Amino acid sequence: MSVLAFEGVSLILGQARLLDRIDLRVGAGERVAILADSGAGKSWLLRLAIGLAAPASGTVTLMGIDLADADADTRRLLRARCGMTMQGGSLLGDLSVEENLRLALAGGSGGAARRIDRLLLEFALEQAAATRADALSIGQRRRAELARAFVRDPDLLILDEPFEGAFARSDALEAQVRRRVVPQGRALLLLTQDEGLAARLCERVYRLEQGRLVQQAAAVTVPDAAS
Repeated sequence: MSVLAFEGVSLILGQARLLDRIDLRVGAGERVAILADSGAGKSWLLRLAIGLAAPASGTVTLMGIDLADADADTRRLLRARCGMTMQGGSLLGDLSVEENLRLALAGGSGGAARRIDRLLLEFALEQAAATRADALSIGQRRRAELARAFVRDPDLLILDEPFEGAFARSDALEAQVRRRVVPQGRALLLLTQDEGLAARLCERVYRLEQGRLVQQAAAVTVPDAAS
């Protein structure tokens, strides 16, 4: 079963057709990348995928459920099975790093404190746990957003430019994401301008051009030594 599917999805903003009859399926455990230039509409794919926007036509199915038929509570439950980072960030600035993680885990399974402590350690955020999100450096924000994306052990990750601005630690962050995605068989939809990153992390790569998806040559992934 596909964890995420777009079927004939179009999106119109104003008078412009931003997305045009997009067809895409991401199966359980699959890693798929979409390459797109700034302004091409890749961030709208994330919003459509989790029901924060509705297509002009076509259907978006998340975890086997058509989002157009899902009520608000159902969409929230489906989003809880996804981990996300959004380009530009979406942490609540007046909350600390740890509070942002706790909020993302609200209503989740037990063991919250241990899980959060482990993620703070893995993403080198122990010293910043009590720091307000609006006081973090760009690199710290990226690490906190990634930690939050994993906090509920998601079935599907949707990462929009996840390492943008985290230049000093981008290699370590990439390795950490790989360790948390590949061995666990999590599905990944990566939205990025970085062709090298797409090739290293994903099995299928598409390019978004003039609102349409064009499949690229098969990606060559690098095995994770830790796995």
